[in-house]
Amino acid sequence: MSVINILAGPIIGSLIGYVTNYIAVKMLFRPLRPIMIGNLRLPFTPGIFPKRKEQLAKALGKAVGNNLLTCEDIENMFLAAEVKEKIISQVCSFLSAEKEQTLKKILENYCQEETYLNGKEQLEKWICEKIISGISQLDLGEIISRESARAIKDKTQGTPLSFIANDKLIISLAAPIGAKVQAYIESNGFNTIRPLVHKELETLENRPISDLVAEMGFRKEQLFEGVDKIYTYFIREKVAEFIKEFDIAGVVEEKVKAMDVLEIEQLVLSVMKRELNAVINLGALIGLIIGTINIFI
Repeated sequence: MSVINILAGPIIGSLIGYVTNYIAVKMLFRPLRPIMIGNLRLPFTPGIFPKRKEQLAKALGKAVGNNLLTCEDIENMFLAAEVKEKIISQVCSFLSAEKEQTLKKILENYCQEETYLNGKEQLEKWICEKIISGISQLDLGEIISRESARAIKDKTQGTPLSFIANDKLIISLAAPIGAKVQAYIESNGFNTIRPLVHKELETLENRPISDLVAEMGFRKEQLFEGVDKIYTYFIREKVAEFIKEFDIAGVVEEKVKAMDVLEIEQLVLSVMKRELNAVINLGALIGLIIGTINIFI
């Protein structure tokens, strides 16, 4: 047997193994679209990734949203000592900074003017309703009637009017006053209070945040502790709701669906290029081994 015959088997086997695995790897991404011959679609077209793009997107979305980036992971990330301290320190520095940063300016930077004005109006209504509700629960009309009766009695006591202004007469005079006040509160209280509330909100929204914090009497340590408690509560109690609203799995799925197949190919190759080349070379090695074995058969 000549040297050429001896080497031909391993070389051809190696070449076949290399080409076969090279084609198999390329078929993961190629062709990008189905190849049609008349009404028949050529088998194995398009490639696996183009064909299964939607399933891949859905699987990646579930993997990221349900396993890789869970609510617990995000909560632990935000509550990590280093991250937590940095965020709280930034908030405290912002609140205590001596600069003309008003509440109005801050909110207008993070929302549209229309949204801000609507929110302010709703807050104004809510405060007025709470005040009216509180006054109604106090039964201010009854209090005024009682106090008016007592005042009349005190003023007339020891005077000639005390013989005329007995308890029954005093009550009959004071009761309508209380009833009128109560009726006025119920019918006009909201419109009477609202301008006052509006004025106070206007004043507050145009004052520097640092002034408001200082007036509340917060020391630096107290401010840090207060922000810490609010931050921790918010992350532990509300992060799940926010993550649910974000729908991480859905976002990842849509992003992958929106990617071009060539982008997906580049993404996969950037991670697995060495491994895929190893698969191709393994085909050549297996072909070489099989070709060598055939020499002895």
